[in-house]
Order: sequence, then C-alpha cells, then structure tokens
Amino acid sequence: MKTVPTGIKGLDLVLNGGFNHPSTILVAGTAGAGKTTMAMQSLFNAAKTGEDCLFISAISEPVAMMESFVSNYAFFDYSLLERKKIRLFNIEEELLKSGTTDVIQFIEEKIRMYKPSRLVIDPVTVLAESKENEHEQRLFLFDLLTRMKSWNQLVMLTGEFTMDSLKESPLSYLVDCILHISEVMVGEKSERYLSVVKMRGRSYISGRHTYKLSNEGITVFPRLLPETEFKAAPTLRISTGVEGLDRMLKGGLFKDNVILLSGGPGTGKTVFGLHFVNDGAGKGEPCLVISLEEWPAKLIRNAKSFGWDFEQLEKNGLIKFLYISPVLFNADEHAMLIKGILKENNIKRVFFNGINNLETTLPDSIKRRDYIHSLVNYFSAQDITTLLTSEIPELFGAIRLTHEAFSGTADVIVLLRQVEVEGQMRKALSILKSRGSDHDKEIREYEITDKGIEVKVAIKGYENVLAGMARRPPSDVFREMFGGKK
Repeated sequence: MKTVPTGIKGLDLVLNGGFNHPSTILVAGTAGAGKTTMAMQSLFNAAKTGEDCLFISAISEPVAMMESFVSNYAFFDYSLLERKKIRLFNIEEELLKSGTTDVIQFIEEKIRMYKPSRLVIDPVTVLAESKENEHEQRLFLFDLLTRMKSWNQLVMLTGEFTMDSLKESPLSYLVDCILHISEVMVGEKSERYLSVVKMRGRSYISGRHTYKLSNEGITVFPRLLPETEFKAAPTLRISTGVEGLDRMLKGGLFKDNVILLSGGPGTGKTVFGLHFVNDGAGKGEPCLVISLEEWPAKLIRNAKSFGWDFEQLEKNGLIKFLYISPVLFNADEHAMLIKGILKENNIKRVFFNGINNLETTLPDSIKRRDYIHSLVNYFSAQDITTLLTSEIPELFGAIRLTHEAFSGTADVIVLLRQVEVEGQMRKALSILKSRGSDHDKEIREYEITDKGIEVKVAIKGYENVLAGMARRPPSDVFREMFGGKK
C-alpha cells in the first residue's frame, strides 16, 4: 500500500500525507457542500501527474453537462479529456433498473478497458436507492464494496448524508476512509466544515476543519493545533521599543515572550505596538503586523506621524502586513496565511493589534480560546516575540483584562489606563505580570509625544489609580486641612 496525494489543497496535511492506494473513500455530505467538486478536483489533479482516471455518474445526464459544470474551476484542463487521461461516463436509468449484477458488470467493464488508477462513482447512494427496499439496498452496497476490494484502485464514492444518517449506512463500516463535508450558517455567515470520520491504516488530524469553495476549487484549512515540541527557552532579551518600559521590565522581553497590552480607548495600545515593530525592523528583524480593524495604509500613516517610515521598511521586506476584514475572517484560513508568512519571511516579531475583535469574528468562545492559545503557542515555539493588544471597554471602575481566560498564555501583562487626577486626564501603566523575571511594581505615568511613548515618573501620593479615578488618601487630605494627624 502506498500514499498518493489527494489533489485537494490542504487535505494532505489533514491526512498526514494523502490517501492510501488502494482504498475506498467516501465523500459524504449535505446538498451543495461540494462533494462532486472534491471528487472532480482530485481526478483532474491526479491526471495532471500522469494517472489515468475514470468518472462514473449515477445521475442520468449528458457527459457534456458534466464537462460544462467542472469547466468553471481553475483545475479544469480540457486537454486531459482530449488525451483520455480522464474519461466520463454515466449509468443510464435502464441499467439502474436492470439489477445489481448488470451495474457492477458495467463498472468493471470500464475498468478492464481503461485500467484507471483512480475511479469516482458519483453518487453511490443513487445506485443503492434504485433498489426496492432497504434490505436490497444494503445487499447491493455490500456486493459493490466487496467487489471494489479486488479492483486494486483508489475508489472515491460520494453520497448525500448528514452525520447522523451516515452512522446508519452500511457504507460507514465498508469503506476505508470517510470525509464528511457540510455547510452551516453561523450568524450571518456561511461556514464550511470538513471532518475525517474514519481512516484505516493512517493517523490524521482529528476534529473539524474549515474549507473554502471558490473558482480554484476546494481548499482545506487544517485546524490549528498547539505545538508539542519545544526548544530550550531562550535567555536573550530584546527591546519593546519603549525605553521606559524596558527599564520597568529589567531589560526588556525574553525572545520567545508574549506580551499583552490591555487598555481602554486612547491609551496608546497601537502606538506601543508600532514602537515594537519599528525597533525590530530597525535592527533588521522582519516583523509581521496582524490587524482586524485598521488598514495597513492607516498604520503606515500613523507611524509616519512619529517619524517612522514603515512604507520604506515594507519595501525593504522588513515589515509585512496582514489585514482581514472581520466579516470575511476564517480562523483556520487565517492561521494558514500567518504560518506561510512566518516561514517565507523568517519573521522575528509579531504585532497582533486588537485580539478583542475576535469576539465578533469567532462567536464560539471555545474555538476562539483554542485559536488564540494555539496561535501564540506556535509563535513562541518559533522563538518569535509577540505583542498583543486588547481593548478594555470600561473607562473607569472595575476592569477585566480581556474577555477570555487569556492571562495564563501571556508571559507579560501591561495594564494601560486613562486616569482622572485632580480634574485632568492622564495616562498610567502598570506591569501586572512578568513571567520568569522581576519587574517594576510601581504605577507610572506615560505620555504620547510626537516621538512616541515616553514613560515618566511613578504616580505617588494617590490611591485608586488603576480604577481610573485617582484620589489622595483621606489621611493626607485631613493633615492638609487640619495640620495634624487623623
């Protein structure tokens, strides 16, 4: 038994290499999920590598209609049909009615004549449903699948099934591999999911993966998993780009650190991130800026107001931008894009601006939490330093750092606050956590100047600062008013 490519982008990663050959694969799914497209795409890409392929339709429609349907996709190549690398046939209604033996004989006759290495029967459920009762349907499928074992081929079957109805079908235990695909509505968006229900003789990535159906055909995006192998933790420190914050962190960040800056509107979260990127790119370290809210052009313009030329750094390949509208966001696709950029550009720093926007794009809290944890875990495993920002909606009073149980993932947490001090709005920061390192415990004031962030002196003589409403201790007020001790 050998392993052959599936011909579906991303699916080989899910299946740890591809399909077993020979084997029988069932592509099961709901109407409109793309079962026929997947089967055709697999055949055309296999034929491009020299394989002879056979497509047998169990629906009585002209071959020309099938050609017309598949010609809309980029993987279609008419020369493969002309050179007979792919042959298309359909089983007529009279043949369906004639009996099990005649149908199997028709298929085996085509196999003997053309000796294909891959065969698709689309959909196999129509063949079974032509039988009068459930008992005969089960016997037909058993006979057909038993004969398939002797064909020594990769046979791909399609069938319309929900996950529940699949469990009741004899195909579920007769085939070697089951891929289930479906389309569901999540809020106002349509999401497509692929699951490997069964795979004999091969390990695979379990769980639910997303896929996209486009002019290119089907692209599968394997779900992001946390790293399981880690190198020795680096002791090298790097700068955040803000001198005062580096001092508070006793020398900066460890190379594989994840730092979270959490603050309200106007606290300069993005400016801290731009500092971080400018410092890295200025030292020749390629950086990636990920944003779900601000266009790259806006970030470039905003950086220019502090004297940083991100446009030139981008031209020099030291800064890459990845912006995706929250409306079009797909977590697995996003992760694949990020991993590709990291690998191709040897990225050393990542600035993810506004992880709180994932609440809108990923309403499922469990999937959102798993995505964030797996993503930053991957960054750390690659010795990439990561800066994340998250907006706190509360301007004053009690706060929560993020909307997730995320504090355990971040190595360093910095809280940024707008503070009312004697009728004036000022900005204050505090390091709440610095894993594996000592840090400044004081609450310090900072300003956003025309050169960026400037960390200033500690705010002393006030309490309730991090709640946003600083006030002098009552004992101090008493002494000032009455000149004595309370």
